[in-house]
Amino acid sequence: MKIFISIAAVLAWIFGAMLLFIPSEFYAPTGIVMTPMIATIAQAHGATLVGLGVVDWLARNAERQGLIAVLTGNLVVQIISLLIVLRTMLLGAGLSVAPGIIIHIVLGSFFVFFLLKIKKVQAR
Repeated sequence: MKIFISIAAVLAWIFGAMLLFIPSEFYAPTGIVMTPMIATIAQAHGATLVGLGVVDWLARNAERQGLIAVLTGNLVVQIISLLIVLRTMLLGAGLSVAPGIIIHIVLGSFFVFFLLKIKKVQAR
């Protein structure tokens, strides 16, 4: 689990940095025209991801309750983000957002897996 949370942190930092520093290129496949004003919204999203990466990184050695909190928060982020990617797809981006769908489903599945694993350990 420690390795997964570390990987989640690094991924959050990578995507967060992309949104902070190259928002136009990040959103180019969707066809969104990234004006400087719209870029600030993407950059705010990037800042949130960088912060989430810090939380994940610092929580990698957490005890059970801390892990449940971090895993649950991350799962909520994955579910809501998946819904937004699906909406983006329906608004006209089409299959250009498929990588986002895959990323959110895979990460979300791992967060569910580790949450269930922690819950199972508690039940014993």
